[in-house]
Amino acid sequence: MAEGSQRGVAAPQAVWAQVREDYLAGRSASECCRIHGVGLTALRGRAAREGWRRADQPWTPPTRLDPWDEGVALEERIGGDLDRVEFGSLAFVAHRRMMRAVLRGDAMEALRWRRVRLMIDAEAAEIAELTARDEAEAWHREQEALREAMQANRSDGSDGSDGVFADRAPDGRG
Repeated sequence: MAEGSQRGVAAPQAVWAQVREDYLAGRSASECCRIHGVGLTALRGRAAREGWRRADQPWTPPTRLDPWDEGVALEERIGGDLDRVEFGSLAFVAHRRMMRAVLRGDAMEALRWRRVRLMIDAEAAEIAELTARDEAEAWHREQEALREAMQANRSDGSDGSDGVFADRAPDGRG
């Protein structure tokens, strides 16, 4: 069987160039093999011979996110400020990661991302409920303060009457 092929036909150099690029960009060896249709043993052998194993690369600080992940765009959009992250955006990232795991056939990872998304949704719902409750309580306090102010204005005697015959006209008629 030819190197890099599951059918006995050698993969073209262009395929290997793409495998190398994806592998060095951070994709796992098994994922590169699945995407490009090459064998894992062939990938490891070629990477060792050609010097593109990860162990052969100079040390660089690890990137926290896969370059194909929606989390990269989210992190760039918020500039690293976690206080600017909206729960809907986090849930979207978790959902997409779950979908990728399903497509890879990784059921455990898919279930983990599903739980993460459900937890994010639950947290968002709880915060929305607390916010709505706080807003309702603030509105009720404001309404009560307005009622008290109106009541105080009616009985403070500032209308010139003594309050006993407030429904009569000033001339005594009525």
